[in-house]
Amino acid sequence: MKPYQVIAHTGCENTPYNSIESCLAGYDAGADVLEVDVRATKDDIAVLFHDDEPNTLLHTAEEWTAAGNEPVEQLETVLRLFLEKPVAFNLDLKTAEAYDAAAAVVDKLNAWRQVYFTGVTDHLAKSDRARHVIWNVPFMTPDMPGEAYEAKVSSYCEQAVQAGFAGLNLHYESVRPVLVEQAAKHQLAIWIYTLPADEALFRRYAGMGVDGISVYEPSTCIKLQKHWSHDAV
Repeated sequence: MKPYQVIAHTGCENTPYNSIESCLAGYDAGADVLEVDVRATKDDIAVLFHDDEPNTLLHTAEEWTAAGNEPVEQLETVLRLFLEKPVAFNLDLKTAEAYDAAAAVVDKLNAWRQVYFTGVTDHLAKSDRARHVIWNVPFMTPDMPGEAYEAKVSSYCEQAVQAGFAGLNLHYESVRPVLVEQAAKHQLAIWIYTLPADEALFRRYAGMGVDGISVYEPSTCIKLQKHWSHDAV
């Protein structure tokens, strides 16, 4: 069974979403990648926040809490905690503005070796940072006919290669072996989200050879990895 990266979904291990606690829980569990949602404030500060409302772009970072909103973590604060540690970040960009704010932080900290982007990334196609993108692919239903599915897969792989992206990010139910095979031929990574804590599902997708699995229970996923490795010896 091919090794895969364990991606700790934000809010993992029953911690608050987009919090330092979530990142620490994922790191302590042994995850390879920590996911956070990123938006930008009116003054171009990258903050960890998922929702459209309240709109972070309508407030400066200082105004945000003063307006009665729940405090949010700044991306810089979180990245600093993990600089040069053996873990990467999946920055799930919620808006195009979020990229500019996030990239400024990554530049400042010289943390590009630890950063991937998912979410709103189409505008990064063919850019200098395209190689950091794991491109979000539209949902493909499990009952999509095989011929139509393979045509979609071929198109998505070609688009990703032309854009210079590093891989594809998909809902796990969209993934079939032919997709993993085609992605490998194009040297594209496959990340899947967000897999329930079910051993049969872990075995199924790990067996397909996906490169990254996003989970809410990274400790469970890593225990299974170790168990399978022990059995293989």
